[in-house]
Amino acid sequence: MTGGGEDDDIAPRADKLYAARSALAEIQPTTPRLGVAEIVQFLNDPQRSLSMEEQRTLFTDPLLRADYRRLKSRQSVVELPALAAASVGNVDIRRFEGGTVRIHPSRVADQFYVVVRFNQSAGVPRSLVVEGTNGELVKRPLPAADATGEMMMVLDRKSVVDEAFLRLISDPTSTGSFLP
Repeated sequence: MTGGGEDDDIAPRADKLYAARSALAEIQPTTPRLGVAEIVQFLNDPQRSLSMEEQRTLFTDPLLRADYRRLKSRQSVVELPALAAASVGNVDIRRFEGGTVRIHPSRVADQFYVVVRFNQSAGVPRSLVVEGTNGELVKRPLPAADATGEMMMVLDRKSVVDEAFLRLISDPTSTGSFLP
């Protein structure tokens, strides 16, 4: 054995390896990328929502936005259109092909009833995605419809999610898609 062999390099190499592994362990995991698979999951799973970061990505990436619109159009059962340009301020009723959405204040402060009525009770959607003109998306799972095709949600403006949904559904410029 000679004095200048590999054994002399073990301690410095071990230090470098330890430093490299420590640095990798400290790195925060990157935010998962929003892609077509995540969009499909969002459209198919009534409970899946998009984070603000995912919405930002969707709004700023034209190709991803085109994929989203294409996939949504294939999935959508019924569209909730924007109201006429003459509509000003919040609305409390919106009509769509095959039904209506009505928003009623409750006697309890900050609570509202949102009643969705479909003219046919068969094959009613399981969720509603409402989109603001600024790119904001809010998805809401829908409760089961009764025998007449009506479903009711009680929403509270103190809840961030409920407030965002109420704001968008009341905005005449927003659009929506009822999903199976």
